[in-house]
Amino acid sequence: MTYLSHTVRSLRRDPIPGETVRLVLTLAEGADDAELEVAERVESLGGEVARELRFDRLLVEVGQTDIEAVCEFDAVTEVETDAVLGPT
Repeated sequence: MTYLSHTVRSLRRDPIPGETVRLVLTLAEGADDAELEVAERVESLGGEVARELRFDRLLVEVGQTDIEAVCEFDAVTEVETDAVLGPT
């Protein structure tokens, strides 16, 4: 089961159409090509990978209405907003 932060759960329930959100996605350990798979799926939603982070994480930007789809990516174990992180 994928961990979703409180803010992500709230935005998933009540997204604002036309608004974007930056998310930190933690990739599953040992998942071959997880980073490439997730990047391709994010881009297929019209989003983008902003950058790679330490500890098998990606910073992505997607439409709030696409949060549900992102939360269902098999290669992702945690979804949080970028606001919970300090400098990375």
